[in-house]
Amino acid sequence: MRRLVLLLVVLIPLSSAADSSLPFMKDLAGDANLPRPWGISLDFYTMDQDYDIESLSFQLPGVSLGDPSEIDVTNEVRHFDLKADAWILPFLNVFGLVGRVNIDTLVDFSTADIQGLPPGVNLGRLPVSFDGTVWGGGFTLAYGTERWFTSVTTVWTKTSTSGDLDSKVTSTVVQPRIGLLRSGWRFWVGGMYLDTDEKHSGVFPLPFIGDVPFEVDLKTSDNWNYTVGAGYELNDRVNLSLEAGFGNRQHSLFNFNVRF
Repeated sequence: MRRLVLLLVVLIPLSSAADSSLPFMKDLAGDANLPRPWGISLDFYTMDQDYDIESLSFQLPGVSLGDPSEIDVTNEVRHFDLKADAWILPFLNVFGLVGRVNIDTLVDFSTADIQGLPPGVNLGRLPVSFDGTVWGGGFTLAYGTERWFTSVTTVWTKTSTSGDLDSKVTSTVVQPRIGLLRSGWRFWVGGMYLDTDEKHSGVFPLPFIGDVPFEVDLKTSDNWNYTVGAGYELNDRVNLSLEAGFGNRQHSLFNFNVRF
């Protein structure tokens, strides 16, 4: 979070000169009204999705695992961040973000083919819950008129976690959108491509056996889902939006943005 504070300390004084400096190449936009170039946003994001197991290993002598694809894995995410952005060109916005994330991943071994366990013992469900600091950045390419717009946003994030497990989470998101502009409102439809790589290693406590070391590598099951959203511009400085995603993955995204 300190990184974002330092970034804002740099950006806010520059905002007084923003109208004369950014975006570059204003003439490309002709007579169109451009948004104020500097922005600070608060995002709140939730997501429910299924995972696929790329690899799974555990150190339990005499016990073997069959096809890992038979194991059901679900994932829940709650994420909030602060984001600083700037319109570098009339059609290009770049941003950086820092925030916090809570992740609950459940690996269900009840349907897996596991050989060699003592009678009455099963691996059951392995809960992997952790929180951490997420940071990243990205850019938006946009084009529109007074009546409609289209955009593509790309975001890269990495999560630094804390706790008993050694965890690593990286994500790439691409969001194409097309929408309408009406009297301060904007409405859009689109999609979200998500590629997440989540890796964990640690110990899993089993009754009568003790701690079992394990390593698991998880990937997003369905890369695409559909999105719909709406936003409202209170004035040329403040706007907010809400987006929902549906399909094999569900998500919600609330954004509150202040511009300078």
